[in-house]
Amino acid sequence: MTDPIASDLARDGLSLPADFLALITRADLHRCLDREGGGAWTDVTGPLPSPVDPADRMVLFFRDQQSCIMWYLYLHHSGQAAVVCSDRDFTVEPGLRYGPDGEIVLPRREIFWTAPSVEIFAYRFLAEARLTLAIHEKQRAGELDPELLAHLAHYVPSSSSEGCGRMPR
Repeated sequence: MTDPIASDLARDGLSLPADFLALITRADLHRCLDREGGGAWTDVTGPLPSPVDPADRMVLFFRDQQSCIMWYLYLHHSGQAAVVCSDRDFTVEPGLRYGPDGEIVLPRREIFWTAPSVEIFAYRFLAEARLTLAIHEKQRAGELDPELLAHLAHYVPSSSSEGCGRMPR
C-alpha cells in the first residue's frame, strides 16, 4: 500500500517516517484509528502537492465519516514531517464553486497544523475517543486509566493560572 507512495516521494528526495509506516502497515496498528474513531476511516492517498510550498508533499491518511475533515502527513522538503488537517480534499480537483448569489468562489487552500508526528496524532486521537466514550457512558474519573486522566489534565489550566481561564476545582 505504501510502496508506490514511497517510490514517488523518493524521486522528490522525501521519505515516509517510521511512525507513519508502522501505523499503516503493521497488522496490529492498521485501522486502529478506524475502530475508535466514530466512523472516521483510514484512506491513504498520495503523494499530493502541498498548497503551501511546491517542494513539499502531503499524504492523505485519515478522514472523518463525512469527509468534512481530512488529515494529511505533511512532508517538508527539509525532511521534517508533521500531521496537518484541512476541510479540503486535496486528492480531487474541484470544479468551479458558486456562492449563494451565483458568484464564483475560489476553493480555500488552508491547512492547519495538528501534531508534530503521526505517533502523537494517533495517541491523541485514541485517547480523546476513549475519553468521549467514557463521558457518554458517565464513567467516574476513578474508573479511567491514569494515562487518559493525564491527557485530559492538559485541557485544565494549572493551579498557578489566574484570570478568566481558571477552572473551578
